[in-house]
Amino acid sequence: MGERAPPRIHGPLVLALWIALSSTIALVWVLWPNSIAVDYAVFWRAVRVGAPYASSAQPFAYPPTALLWFAPLRLLPFWPGYAIWIAASVACFATAAWRLYGRWPAVLAILSPAISIALIPGQSALIAAAGLLAALVVRAPVLRGVLLGAVLTFKPQLVMFAPLFLILNRDWIALSAAATTVATVTLLATAWFGFAIWTEWLMAIPQFQQAVVDRGLSMSAVSPGAFAPFLGLPTWPLVLVGCAAGVWITIRARGLPPAQTAALIAIASLFAAPYALRYDLAAVAPLMAMIIISESGIPALLACVGYSATFGPLSLLAAAIVALRRRA
Repeated sequence: MGERAPPRIHGPLVLALWIALSSTIALVWVLWPNSIAVDYAVFWRAVRVGAPYASSAQPFAYPPTALLWFAPLRLLPFWPGYAIWIAASVACFATAAWRLYGRWPAVLAILSPAISIALIPGQSALIAAAGLLAALVVRAPVLRGVLLGAVLTFKPQLVMFAPLFLILNRDWIALSAAATTVATVTLLATAWFGFAIWTEWLMAIPQFQQAVVDRGLSMSAVSPGAFAPFLGLPTWPLVLVGCAAGVWITIRARGLPPAQTAALIAIASLFAAPYALRYDLAAVAPLMAMIIISESGIPALLACVGYSATFGPLSLLAAAIVALRRRA
C-alpha cells in the first residue's frame, strides 16, 4: 500500500499528533524511571527460574507455551537484552504495519500512546501485534495459519477469535496450519517443562488477577472484563458480554479486506479477553492511523479515540465502529 506523498494536514491528523505527543510526555513523566523494563524483567526472570509461576510481587501469567518463545532471553544479559527486545519489537511492528497499511499510517501508528506504554516497561504487545499483522500480509494460507497459531501460543488474548475468522472465511488451510502450530508448540512445552506446568499456570492466574486489581491496573484496561473491577463490577458477566460482542464483530467482519480484518481480529479478541490493557491496542493503531490520515469527520474523530488508547473499553468500541465500516 505504501503511498509516497505525505499525508494532508487536517484537523484529525493534528489531533492525533497532539494526542501522541502529550500522552507520550505524560507517560514518560509517570513511568520513568521506576517502570522502565518492569515487564521485560518478568519475562527475563521467568526463563531463568525453575518455577516461573511461583508466588511473586511481579507474577508471570503467560501460558507455558510462551516460555518457549521467551527462551532466547536466557542468552542475554538484562539491559542489553532489553535494548534488543525494544529494537526488535519496533522493527517487527513497523515492518508489518508498513506492509499492510502503508508508510505514513505505520509512522503515525508508531507514535500512538499504545506503543509508548508498551515500550517503556518492555511489554510483548508489539511482537504479538507484528505477528497478527504479518499473518494478514502473507498470501500463503499455511504461513498465515502458522503466524496466527504462534501468536495464539504467545499472547492468546490478542487473537483468540482468529479461528472463528478463518472458519467464517472458509480459510481451511490456514485454520489447519494454525491448529497444527498450536498443537505442536503445546506438545513441545509439555515435553520440556512437564505436564505439571499447566496446573501451576492455572493456579497462578488468580494471584495475577488480584495483583492487577491491587496495583490499580484495571483503570488501564481496554477489555470490559478487565475494566470491571475499576467500576466495582463483577468480572465474568462483562467477560460474557465481551464474548458476545466478539462473536458479533467476527460475523460482521466476514469478507472485509486484510487491513480491516487484522484490526478486527484484535478488537473482537480484546472485547472477550479477561485481561487486556492499553498497550494491546497496538495491533489496532495502524488501521486507526490510516483512517485518521485518509478521512475526515466522525470516522476520523472516532479513529482518534481508538488511536489514543486512553478511554478504556470506549477506545476499543470506537475502534470497532470505524473498523467495521465497509468503505474503510
